Amino acid sequence: MEHPPHLLHWYDENDHGRIIMRGKDALPLLQRLSTNDMLKIGEFQGNQTVLTTPIGRIIDLLHVLNVGDEVWVFTSAGQGPAVFRHLKQNIFFNDAVTLTPAARTHRQCAIYGAGADAVVGELYPGSAVDALPRWHALRGGVGMAMRIQELGGSGWRIVWPADQPLPARLATVPQLDDATLSVWQVEAGVPAFGAELSTEYIPLEAGLESAISFAKGCYVGQEIIARMESRGRRAKSLERVALSQPIAAPSEITNPAGQAMGVVTRAVLSPHYGPIALAYISSKASHDTPLHAGGATLVRGAERE
Repeated sequence: MEHPPHLLHWYDENDHGRIIMRGKDALPLLQRLSTNDMLKIGEFQGNQTVLTTPIGRIIDLLHVLNVGDEVWVFTSAGQGPAVFRHLKQNIFFNDAVTLTPAARTHRQCAIYGAGADAVVGELYPGSAVDALPRWHALRGGVGMAMRIQELGGSGWRIVWPADQPLPARLATVPQLDDATLSVWQVEAGVPAFGAELSTEYIPLEAGLESAISFAKGCYVGQEIIARMESRGRRAKSLERVALSQPIAAPSEITNPAGQAMGVVTRAVLSPHYGPIALAYISSKASHDTPLHAGGATLVRGAERE
């Protein structure tokens, strides 16, 4: 299943947390608390990383951006205060790092769909937009622009001072609502906090390998994640599946014997594919095992890239 193209839209991300970290120990703090190698992030480069509990469960999936004198941390929707508290509680007395919440000083939105690169090129003339890797950033007259997860063709995050209005170019673009964003995410197999990402799951189960370094030093939760990777055993894995009919989520997945085989976390009606869903499916269920949820039959084999 390939990702369908969508018309250009912008999405209001002001409920996503944004935290500014300052001091020489900003990246080292994230290095010891999260899954990815934060010490390899150069100036105006970024990456995703996962904050995990001591038993390797997901606290949040972060986008970290190094802008030289500051490190910006972008959280999932509604997770800003919780992530801020978690980082602050783990600052040692000799750590040279300070935290500043930026939700009141800066606004944030995302641009998704076909033509997003062209819009960013208009906002940042002369920048090498096409060549910018995912999670890295541009800086210019409209704050910062970061390439993020593609949805419907492309994806960008724009951050600008709160005392300035939405960039005029974006005011001409339709706004994306939450329900449609969820459809686009499920189509692309992109997990979201509160559904696929929570302390119920381990990053490897959620397919977040790109946000994990297996070569870095110790971090909170590393033992569990490293053991799971070395043994090649996952109790469950996140998959994108087709459904024989629309269902409500969450919905338990069962096999013909009525045994629990996982859970459908989000189910949507895609205009391109019909009823589809994201689901955590037990490793005990082979691909030829018939699975059902909410009265629908699951069709596997449509996993995300």
